Amino acid sequence: MKRIIIDVDDSAYECLLGVLNLCEKVEVVSAGEELTFSTHEDCFIHAMKELLQRRVFRYPCDYSYVMMALNEELCSGMPFFYTPMDFIDYMKSMGFDGMPGKTTIYDTVNKTCGRFPNWTFRDHPKPTEAVRRKNIVSQLVSAFGRAKRGISEGLSEKR
Repeated sequence: MKRIIIDVDDSAYECLLGVLNLCEKVEVVSAGEELTFSTHEDCFIHAMKELLQRRVFRYPCDYSYVMMALNEELCSGMPFFYTPMDFIDYMKSMGFDGMPGKTTIYDTVNKTCGRFPNWTFRDHPKPTEAVRRKNIVSQLVSAFGRAKRGISEGLSEKR
């Protein structure tokens, strides 16, 4: 099934809904002004689910690297988080439970210096652990890009 997002002028709204209701194989997922998530957020959700399925997150603090990646705008169109609590609330609103506490995220952010991919860590992890931490973000960005390409291909398919 394909998803199409369209903007409809108020004067044509009722008419369009009437036409769509006549089509048996068309389901109106959301009608009105408010959509739950933007396309960017749908891509992010898809990317996070992929990472969770592949068990990329070993420790609760690994979610901190996701927040830092979003704040460095590595996933375009995603919000900036001023506090760990903002990030935790945002993730919970998108259905991701089991988030670490704000102290865990705050401490991890404070141990990380620089900008991705040149992060250094104040807790001096082994080189393999430093690479693992950076790979979390690399995998997130890759999964986000794949999801974005998948959505754009689905929306632009010609019949």
